[in-house]
Amino acid sequence: MKTPLLALAALAAATALPATAEAGAKVGTLVCKSQGTINQIVSSSETVLCNYIPFGRTRAAETYVGTLDTYGVDLGITGRTLMTWSVLAASFQEGEPVSLAGRYFGTSVDVSFAAGVGGKSLIGGPNRGFTLQPTSLQVQEGVNATVGVARLTLDEAQPVAMIYKP
Repeated sequence: MKTPLLALAALAAATALPATAEAGAKVGTLVCKSQGTINQIVSSSETVLCNYIPFGRTRAAETYVGTLDTYGVDLGITGRTLMTWSVLAASFQEGEPVSLAGRYFGTSVDVSFAAGVGGKSLIGGPNRGFTLQPTSLQVQEGVNATVGVARLTLDEAQPVAMIYKP
C-alpha cells in the first residue's frame, strides 16, 4: 500500500516543479499513445506514436514515432497509455519551423491498478530547446508502480504510400 502512496506523492512533487527555469512560449501540444509494456523492475521500454498539434498556427499536425525508456523503480505491466504534454520552446520566432525530433530527459511517476495515472516532465529536443510539461495526468491500463527518470526519443514518421484500387 505504501508504494502507490509514495508514487502519488512523487507525482505531485514532479508536476509542481517546472522542468526548466525558462520554459518559454507554448508552441503546441504533443499527444502520444502506446500499447504498453512489461516493466523489468529497474527499467522499461515502449514504442510510442505521437501527434504534435501546433498552437495557434496554420501548420498541419506532425506525426512522430519514438521510444519511451524509464529507469528507476519500475514494477508491473501496463496496457494502453495516453500521454499529453504542452510543448514549450525556450526561444521561438513566428513562422520558424518546429521539429520535435530528438531526445528528451526528465522525471517519471506512474501508478495503476486496472486503471491508473502518471506524469512525465521532460526537456530536450534540438539544442535542448523544448520542454514537455504534462497538461494532464497520463491515463493507462495495467498494474504497475514507477518512480524514476525517463528518456523519450522522437523521430519524424515517414509518410506511407497508399495505393487505391477501384
